[in-house]
Parts: sequence; C-alpha cells; structure tokens
Amino acid sequence: MILSKHVTIAEFERSSTAVKHGISNKMGFAEKTAAILLCENVFEPIREHIKRPINISSGFRSLRVNSRIGGAVSSQHCKGEAMDVDLHDKELFDWIIENVVFDQMIAEFPINGKASWFHISYRKGRNRKQALIAVKKNGKTSYLPYEENSNLLF
Repeated sequence: MILSKHVTIAEFERSSTAVKHGISNKMGFAEKTAAILLCENVFEPIREHIKRPINISSGFRSLRVNSRIGGAVSSQHCKGEAMDVDLHDKELFDWIIENVVFDQMIAEFPINGKASWFHISYRKGRNRKQALIAVKKNGKTSYLPYEENSNLLF
C-alpha cells in the first residue's frame, strides 16, 4: 500500500531497531491517516522541488520502538505525523520554510554548514511552522530557534 506517490507504508514503517529486537512497528488507522497527510503535504512538494528520491531514515515508530531508541515520550513519530529525511542543505531548509506547510522542522545537529538530517512533522489543521536547530550542549540536546541562530550554526 502507498501513502503518497513516492512513499510506501513499508518504507514509512521500516525500522532496523524493530527488526533487531523483534518489535512490531505497524501503524493503525489513525497513524496511517496522519502519515498520508504528512507525505502528501510535506514529502511530495519537497520531492517535486528537488526532483530526486529522498530517503526516509525514520518514519513511524511504535511506542516500544520509540522507547527503545530513547525517543521523546510525546514524539510525533508515534502518531505518524513526523519523519526524518536525508536532507542537509540550508538552502533547501529555507525553501521548505517558504513553500511548504509543516508543523515543525528541525535541522538536526549541523556540522560544517550541513544538517545531519531534517526532522519534519505535519498535523492536520494545527501546523505551527516552527523551524529549529538541534544542537548538543554538555551532552544534552537543545533546540534553538532557526532564524535567530541560522548564521551561527547552519
């Protein structure tokens, strides 16, 4: 089954942690519905803009998978509302802010001007368009507003 033109359910549910530990990582109806909205409204416009495949490194996470990897208790991944994608460039990050409706987008742990990945979420009717940069401070993750810090970190 597909979630959108370029995303399958299998791709969105794929988890090496789930496989390694024998944990189910299957979405229910509500999570599939949210994932379809995320893929159609966020993933597909980005895919069309860059005109090349995009790897989803983390899509849906069951509560057990999320707990196993140390994810936030309130993670939107568990609701089918978030994905981590192998995208890295500041110019694309800026394009997404200007052209795509999203709830939250995080440039995760930039190194030498490139994000390690983008975390992007979408919530039907409740999108904040919040752009952040995730950094490590004293071994702990901190989230900084993107616009105020973009020249310093990304």
